[in-house]
Amino acid sequence: MKFLRSSGVRTSSVFLVIRSNLVSLSILTPRNSVLKKIESHLYMFLFKYPKLFKFRENNQERMAEKNIKSGKFNKISVTLLSSYLYCKRKMFIEQVLGIREMPKEATVVGNIRHSVLDLVNKQEKGLVSSIIPENKEMIDKIYKESYSNNLKNAIKINKNLLYSLGLDLVETYKKLWVFFNDEASTRAGNIISFIKEFNVFGTELWERLTPKIESEVFVSSDRLELKGKIDRLEKHEDRLVPVEIKTGKAPKEGVWEGHLIQVAAYMLLLEDQFKKNTNEGIVDYINEKAKRKVKINPFLKDEVIKLKNKVKELLNSSQVPPMCNQEKKCERCGIREECFNLDN
Repeated sequence: MKFLRSSGVRTSSVFLVIRSNLVSLSILTPRNSVLKKIESHLYMFLFKYPKLFKFRENNQERMAEKNIKSGKFNKISVTLLSSYLYCKRKMFIEQVLGIREMPKEATVVGNIRHSVLDLVNKQEKGLVSSIIPENKEMIDKIYKESYSNNLKNAIKINKNLLYSLGLDLVETYKKLWVFFNDEASTRAGNIISFIKEFNVFGTELWERLTPKIESEVFVSSDRLELKGKIDRLEKHEDRLVPVEIKTGKAPKEGVWEGHLIQVAAYMLLLEDQFKKNTNEGIVDYINEKAKRKVKINPFLKDEVIKLKNKVKELLNSSQVPPMCNQEKKCERCGIREECFNLDN
């Protein structure tokens, strides 16, 4: 810690938190830009060289046995289904061997986006219930203020991670606000239309409003041996519609295979958990403003279950899958060095 002391940083203000094979660094009250740079370098150093700071079990058979005994993979996370389709070897290395890639800009920004959506949805009941005839002309402003305040807070909470990636807080806000400004206008527009049609306000407006939207909804099923967290859930009077939010490029038609499987799995989970009609889902490619519908059918249901069984079998094994041999995937992979070293 000598270099910290020589830079004027109190070692008591630096905490290395090692938890679940994820190393994070928290530096309290940085006083200037120099400290921010130190923090950034430390953070990236810890992620790049985790073996210097933590013990990692290298015996694959022992780790697999430990996973089976602990029941860690009794229920498979829905996101692992798409991870398996993308690269089963990477999924095994991350989930079984506990090797994680360093956070990327897209991941961090995506997490902030999810956080803001979750916060706004949780606050919406109070927001809608507060609308009365006297302030109905300010609905658009009310929604935009809610999104803006939550976005600022989410960026502040993640500032250390953003600094470590060389991202400016103000620029991050501007980049994300483009999406949230549109989202706020859409939400406000729906409320305004509902008021015009039914002329209701306050608590009655909220109670009659449909669809109601929830975010980050956890679903689980012992029968299906699946679990997951739905980005957004539209609760209509007669049906439930899961919405998966994606920031990447949309295909020319339909949705990508991994996204199809995810939404289908959420439909199965919702139907099993709530016993309610759930035969349609949506993949929302928000950067391209493209909402693609997904219809469930018996063949898609079977595909989800078969894939879940394959994932479970792999996670409870000690055999590392072969490389995918797709150069573009490997070039972008944050754990490619660890991956290549497994065969050496």
